[in-house]
Amino acid sequence: MASQGGCVVLSLQPTQPSRELYVEAFKLLRNGILLQILASPFLIIGGVLSSLSPRPLATIGLNHGVVLIGVGAVASIIGAVIALIGLYSMFLPGVKKLAELNPVFKTSKDMIRFGYYYGMILLLIGAVTLLVLGEASIAFLILATILLFIGYIGLIVLSFKLEKVEGESLYMVAGILFIVGIFVDILALVGWILLYIALGSSIRKHSIVQLQTQVTPSTGLPV
Repeated sequence: MASQGGCVVLSLQPTQPSRELYVEAFKLLRNGILLQILASPFLIIGGVLSSLSPRPLATIGLNHGVVLIGVGAVASIIGAVIALIGLYSMFLPGVKKLAELNPVFKTSKDMIRFGYYYGMILLLIGAVTLLVLGEASIAFLILATILLFIGYIGLIVLSFKLEKVEGESLYMVAGILFIVGIFVDILALVGWILLYIALGSSIRKHSIVQLQTQVTPSTGLPV
């Protein structure tokens, strides 16, 4: 606390994060989500085709069945690589930074980091070995699915926490779609898109307020 010209000025608490840091975290999340959106169609197609067994496909010809599984493996590899780039270089760092700014995001951060970090690695390994080992690599894909589900639950928790902190209803809608997306894959993709849009709204909101504090004479009060 300090006095300037007879007026008492309250200084910001050292532990209070600036809006600029929130903007940085939101931008990392948003850029990572963009790559997740691009990867989703590949992962959905790959997951469906790679889970097929050649035996039931014998009715349309064994060779055709093997080709479909091969296409699924390739699609999974492409999707996993795109998702991994967005996940490791953008999304996970964004979640980590957000949890550092506000402890309310710590649980979702831990679930997302554990589930997606190891799940995506196993998914990539499973997709690659599927081309060589065939059905023997299904174990990798099953374990990857379990871990990814843990990360997915963390994503749902993150969405609802963001709605409470930011007051943006799109976060809640995205979280609901992620839940329904467990049963209908396409709705999960819509959830990613809404989360991307909601983060853009938060970035604009914090950036505008930050700009106003820069051009308005400082009162020393947090905005």
